[in-house]
Amino acid sequence: MKVFFPPLVGFVVFGIIVLLQSMFFPITVGDMSKGNLHAFMACFYYFWPLYFVIALLTQGLIVVPIWRFVETRSAIAKDTAVISVCLLYALIAVGVAYLIWDKQTGYLHFAWLATMMLMIQLIYWIINFFVMLLLEDKVKVKPRKEKTSE
Repeated sequence: MKVFFPPLVGFVVFGIIVLLQSMFFPITVGDMSKGNLHAFMACFYYFWPLYFVIALLTQGLIVVPIWRFVETRSAIAKDTAVISVCLLYALIAVGVAYLIWDKQTGYLHFAWLATMMLMIQLIYWIINFFVMLLLEDKVKVKPRKEKTSE
């Protein structure tokens, strides 16, 4: 449940955003080469099944093991895990922005692209961890033993 449902919720949110955006600004295959937010949405529009499989693998191989490690620990440990994963994927977002950045557009465009990629990642991980918190097993209260009068 923790492997499938959190990425699904994140993808549904982003899917709705991309579908609403495509109603006003039609998405074509040629849009993917522009190196802007519309290009990123076009990639999501056409390759979401691949991205979803990658999200499931990331969730199952990285996030859930980290979550199980901190599940019984304090809120500070959980916050540290969330921040660590967000920082890791922030670095990856900056790396991806660098890979798709056209140097002729200047450093300001790179900064904008990296910021957009970072915001998309942060929103996804906030949704993901929020759903994981909702799915977390609550502490089970042991039933009280009834006093028997002897």
